[in-house]
Amino acid sequence: MKKDAFMKELEYLLQDIPDEEKADAIAYYRDYLEDAGDEHEAEVISEFGSPERVAAIIRADLGGELEN
Repeated sequence: MKKDAFMKELEYLLQDIPDEEKADAIAYYRDYLEDAGDEHEAEVISEFGSPERVAAIIRADLGGELEN
């Protein structure tokens, strides 16, 4: 999966969380991918897992279910 497709899917999956939290999460993952660069894009996306997995992690964090 390419960066643009990953981010589009993640944004879609997070459409029902508050706008500020959604914007923060999208910015975090977009910046992370941009920092990785094109040569490491596939590797980083593989480490993230699916957009569904990332969305579930974000939701769990918003719900206070994750510990630091």
